[in-house]
This record gives sequence, structure tokens and C-alpha cells, in this order.
Amino acid sequence: MTQAFNYCRTGSLLMLILLGSLSSLQAQQQTAGPRKFPGHKKEGKTIQTGGVVKYNTLFQYGVADAFIGGVFDGNYTWSQLKEQGDFGLGAPDQLDGELTICDGKGYQTQSTGKTIQVADSFRTSLAFVTFFKADTAFIINGTQDQAAAFKQIDTYLKKKNGMYAIRISGSFNQLKTRAFPPPQQPYAPLATLLNTQQFFDIKNTKGVLVGYKLPTYINGLSIEGYHFHFLSDDRTRGGHMLSFSGNDLKVEVAELKDFHMTVPDDGSFMNYEFKKKQNIDLEKVEKGH
Repeated sequence: MTQAFNYCRTGSLLMLILLGSLSSLQAQQQTAGPRKFPGHKKEGKTIQTGGVVKYNTLFQYGVADAFIGGVFDGNYTWSQLKEQGDFGLGAPDQLDGELTICDGKGYQTQSTGKTIQVADSFRTSLAFVTFFKADTAFIINGTQDQAAAFKQIDTYLKKKNGMYAIRISGSFNQLKTRAFPPPQQPYAPLATLLNTQQFFDIKNTKGVLVGYKLPTYINGLSIEGYHFHFLSDDRTRGGHMLSFSGNDLKVEVAELKDFHMTVPDDGSFMNYEFKKKQNIDLEKVEKGH
């Protein structure tokens, strides 16, 4: 009887110790929060260095006004850019075509029309990317051209000064895209090179338009209004979109909450002569009269 009692008492003591250890472990986990492992995917996305992705933040490399003015040398690699987003567009180093980023991969459409996946060493002179996560999705019913499609999309973009990433996918009856060839040095402003651009007529093709609608107040730094690049589903055709029409196209929209920019640190950018934009009211406020 005494021996049985001792066994019960020992068992109870062990149980109390075990329960105490479990309670302590749970308290430590609650204090520390969820564990994060390098390479572990949260909602399917993780920056390769192990950090957790922040969705729908617009990251930009380069300044649009400088690029339009002829600053075409690229110094930001694809290995760097893909850490900032899985969706977007841009320009290759020395303006060799157009860059489209879709589903975490980068594609260069050259002036020949050939579209290739870029390597980590690929460089860009201007790029806009985000980790895309749609908060609105709808179908543009029937056959619609670009003007009609944009008009319908506008009804979903409630904020006049909002920043939006937009993905349009489905079956396209017609697309007109373009790509620039590498220009001769010294580089001239892009507007003087329009006669060198190569146009592509793409018909009856499934694919995706990757792009943005950005507000007027960041024009110059960025590019205001609608701006899209195209990529076919088979990843063999693409380019800067000039016009399109399609059937029952799916539209996904993500409102962008933050804007981050990295500027080039090379001589061609740092010595570029920007044109001053006059803001008389701002000058009066700064000077006090």
C-alpha cells in the first residue's frame, strides 16, 4: 500500500514538472512571436535573403526624366532587382529593348522581337517593380479595345492620386508593341530616337499586360498614367504596349501604399543636367515673400 502510494506521488510530481515545462515553452513562443526561417515562404513569397516580403510597395531604380534625356547606362542588376519585386517593367542596359517582370522572372524583348529570360548579371537603367498582391479583380466582358478597357478600369480606381499596379491577362485579338535598338554613343534624348524603334503586330495570342497607373505628382521621377509591357504566355513575344484589344480580359489591381527609389551613383547620372521645373508658389513660401 505504501509502495503504491509512493509510485502515485512520484508520477504526480513528474506530471507537474512536465506541465510546468510546457507552460514555460508556450510563454516563450508567445513572447517571441512566429518563427521565421531563411528560405521559408510566407504566402508563397520570401526575399532570398530570408526577409519577409512587403507587398504592394513600389520600388523604382533610376529617374524617368534622366532616362528620357539619354541616361541609358544600367548599373542595377537583375539579382538586385528581383529582391525588390516580382512584377513590373523597365529598360535594359544601353536601351537594348524592353524589360518585363512577371511571376518573379525577368524577360528582355529585343529590337529583333526575340524575347529571352534574363540572367542575374543583366542590368537595368530604369525599372519599376513591386511584390504584387491584388486587392481587386474583375472581368472586362466581351471584346474591348484599349480605350474601352481603360475606361472600365478607371471606375475601379477610386483614388485620383493613388498608385496602382495592374495586371491584365487573357486572350488578345491584337497588340501593337515596340522595342528600341541599342543607340549609338554619345546617347541622344530618347525622343530623338523614335525613328529607330521597332514595332511588332501580335495577333490572337494569350498573354499578360504588366504595368501601372501612377499619379501626376510623381511624373518626372516616374511616368504618370497607364504604362504597360506585354508578355505572351509562351514567353516568346513582348515589348512596350502601344495598343491592344481582347476578349473577356481578367484585370487584377493592387493599390500601392509606399514608394521607394534608388538613384544611380554613376557619373552619367550624377552629372546629368536636369531641367528646372518652376513652382512659383513653392518658391514664395520658401523665401517668405
